[in-house]
Amino acid sequence: MIDCNTSAWTLTELKIAKAYVRLCAIPEDSPEASVSLASISGYEIRMLAEPRAVDLDGAPLFWLELFDHSTKTSVDSFCCHRLKDAVPVVCDFFTQVDDLGNAGET
Repeated sequence: MIDCNTSAWTLTELKIAKAYVRLCAIPEDSPEASVSLASISGYEIRMLAEPRAVDLDGAPLFWLELFDHSTKTSVDSFCCHRLKDAVPVVCDFFTQVDDLGNAGET
């Protein structure tokens, strides 16, 4: 699905940064505190807002979630403390979607 070479890595970083800016623009009390990063074959990679915590020192910036629309469940998720933390997670989520698609073919 995604080749995480240097240029793909940089493009993924930029996409994550743009999504984070959009996520930060969503009001705190909004029920839609998430931004879609990608949709692939019935799966979606979402960036979710971390609930505002009193102690911000240890709180993650956001969560990433791999969501299965057919079962309406989260397949995997990961908390990110820095934007750069998210790139390998997004690459892994693309691999998981590819693996799940291949498992359905056997």
